[in-house]
Amino acid sequence: MDIRDKLKPIERRMDTLKQHIGQAKIYFQYKGKKPLTDAERIQLTAARDYLKGVMNGKTAIPTKAWKAEYNKLAAQRKELNQRYLALKAEVKVAEQIRKSVYSILRQEQREQAPRRTQDVEL
Repeated sequence: MDIRDKLKPIERRMDTLKQHIGQAKIYFQYKGKKPLTDAERIQLTAARDYLKGVMNGKTAIPTKAWKAEYNKLAAQRKELNQRYLALKAEVKVAEQIRKSVYSILRQEQREQAPRRTQDVEL
C-alpha cells in the first residue's frame, strides 16, 4: 500500500511531463516552418497556447529540465515497481507457508480425532 501511494503522484507527474514534452516537440517542429498547412497551424497554435498556460510567464521552454525530471521519476518508478514485485513474491511465499501449516494442523486434528473417541469409550 505504501509503495502504491508513492507511485500515484510519480505517475501523475510523469503523465503531465509527457504532455509538456509532447507539446514542446510539436511547437518546435512547426515554429519556424513556412508555409504551414491549416492542420500544422492549428497544431502550432494549440501547442503554443498549451505551453503559455504551463510556463507561468516564463519565456524559455524548459524541455531539457522536463526530460531530466521525467527520467528521474521513471527511475524512481522502476525502483518502486521492483520493490513491489519483491514484496509480492515474499507475500506469496508467506501465503504458501501459511497454507502448509494449516494443512498440517488439520491433518494432525484428523489423526487425533478417532483416538479421542476411542479413549472416551474405554
